[in-house]
Amino acid sequence: MGAFMTVNAQSSPLNDYLGKYVFAEGSPVAEVSLTIEDSSLVINSAMGSTPLEKKGVDSFYLATYDALVVFKRKDGTSVESISIFVQGMELMGKKEASPVALKEDEFYATLWAKQNH
Repeated sequence: MGAFMTVNAQSSPLNDYLGKYVFAEGSPVAEVSLTIEDSSLVINSAMGSTPLEKKGVDSFYLATYDALVVFKRKDGTSVESISIFVQGMELMGKKEASPVALKEDEFYATLWAKQNH
């Protein structure tokens, strides 16, 4: 295996990957969330939290499980899904809408309604 580097949040677009990803029913993993901790991209699941090591464009290495993690983008822009290649399987998860953005939208809708009534 080649050398890996820890991803620094200040110098890369890690925010593209943040959020919750839901896997198909019956998958070994129901869902994962991606967060930033200590300037590293971290994958969180019921099995624990592990930092990801950047391997290439939209690809990372999950050392704990010797797995390749690849993010797929919609029309080359926003991240829409994650694939985890582990033990000869591909686990695919779809990114959910950000609850923070939804709450922010609700906040502005409420604020707008109060100001206009």
